[in-house]
Amino acid sequence: MNKQRRKEIKKLHKALQNLHSRLETIMEKEEEYHANLLEQKISRIKKSVDAICSMTEAAECIAGALDYLEEIK
Repeated sequence: MNKQRRKEIKKLHKALQNLHSRLETIMEKEEEYHANLLEQKISRIKKSVDAICSMTEAAECIAGALDYLEEIK
């Protein structure tokens, strides 16, 4: 792999790290919101749980992509 492609992969890796960090921050806020919903409607709680599950899966996929990119280095 040439220097330019390695540089592009490094940029992509950094962007994915930032995306992963941002997603985890949003997920933490949603988990906090969920914890405070105990007195709210059940449908809102279900939506919150679904959102947390989806964000967790997305974070895991991004983490996997980061692992693959690190193997290229």
